[in-house]
Parts: sequence; C-alpha cells; structure tokens
Amino acid sequence: MSQLSVKWIFILERDYTVDVKPYLPPDFSADIAFEDRHGNRWLEISKDGKATVLAPYAWDGCTPKYAVWDIVLGTPDGIPNVETKRPKAYYASLVHDVLYQFLDADLPISRAGADHIFLDLLSRDGFGPRWIYYAAVRVFGGGFRLFTGWKRGYRGRKIIAPPARPALAKDNAT
Repeated sequence: MSQLSVKWIFILERDYTVDVKPYLPPDFSADIAFEDRHGNRWLEISKDGKATVLAPYAWDGCTPKYAVWDIVLGTPDGIPNVETKRPKAYYASLVHDVLYQFLDADLPISRAGADHIFLDLLSRDGFGPRWIYYAAVRVFGGGFRLFTGWKRGYRGRKIIAPPARPALAKDNAT
C-alpha cells in the first residue's frame, strides 16, 4: 500500500495552450469552456482555434498506469525532452486526457481528432514510438475512456461565451 502519495502523477503548473483549429468544424465561431462535475473549469477553446488547458489540471500521463508498493507500472511517458525538461509524452498526454474528458460534453473535436492532436504533439516533441502510441489510442482509447471516466468521474459540461475564469471550487480534484 502506498503512503504519502498523490492521486495523479502530473499537475499542470501553468495554463497550456495549443492550436487545435485544424480539428474544429469549419463553422466553429464561439468561445467555449468546459468544467468538471464540481464546476472547475479545465478547458477553454477560443473562436480562433486555440485550446487552453487550465492549471492546476492533473492527469496520469499515458495510460494505463497502476501504483504497486510505491512503484508506478504501466505505459511510459518517455525520456525528458531537452527543451521542456518534461517527459516527451507530457503535453500530448495532457491535451489528449482533457479532450477525452469532455468528449461527451459536446466537445467540438471528435475522438479521432483528439487522437490526431495526440500524434501531432508526440511528433512535435520527438517521441520515438509515437506511431505505436497513436495506434494504441485509436484501437483502445474508447475502452480506456471507460476506465478513466470511472476514476475521474466524468460528467463535465460546456459553457458558451464563458466569463472570466472563475476561481476553482474548494475540491479541485479533476
């Protein structure tokens, strides 16, 4: 049994923005945001096609992962990127996780689009086995959504034309 451990492996220290315009519908023209079941906003997509994951979003990197006696077993996130000093799959898994979290909340990006964004970010960050990871999310991503949905407790919602980012609710677990 693990003691003094956290629920998630990674916690985003500052907001992260990525261009997702190629994966949005051609008629996309609204600023939208997505929040979890506690009312915490985690994702914003602007009408110019920029998706921003809001800090302190937390996730496990590439899944599946399991902790056994303080050892994490599961899908590796790669060696540190020389520029970011983060595992090479860090940003790809971050964006993929938050997009999957809100797929059922009227996200304007399809599951296939989310998977392509994952591949784009893995490629950008020089992750060697990117095609294997991409194939895995294409084949198994739907099934893993069931597992992570249970763990994370999905049931997010979309907000049209969001006001300024609200403070996080007291329970900021994602």
